[in-house]
Amino acid sequence: MAVIIDESCITCDACLQNCPVNAIVDDSKNPLGYARYYVQPDKCVECVGIHEDPQCAAICPSIGCITWDMPFSAEFETHFANEELYKIVSKKAKKYRTDIPLEQRGVKKEVQEEPEVLEAG
Repeated sequence: MAVIIDESCITCDACLQNCPVNAIVDDSKNPLGYARYYVQPDKCVECVGIHEDPQCAAICPSIGCITWDMPFSAEFETHFANEELYKIVSKKAKKYRTDIPLEQRGVKKEVQEEPEVLEAG
């Protein structure tokens, strides 16, 4: 996994409908009990080999709601062992974007950015 849906989620269903690997569950199935959608870390592949960018972030109307997390790999096994943040089913490492430096990953590290305002000329 490498994306998290944070508390600014408005449960609009956009990410759920656009996830190519069905890694997102709705708020009624969030294993942590939060009233927001949840990205299953053991299923998310950051859309590597499928799309240029994670589709959940590309479609999300709540800028900043989708944030980067650490890669779901053996190197970060202790990070994903945190039962308060994750409910892991599989321990198998997943694909992730190697072009995203580790310092740009972590809870609250934005995947998408607000679009630049176009100036009228």
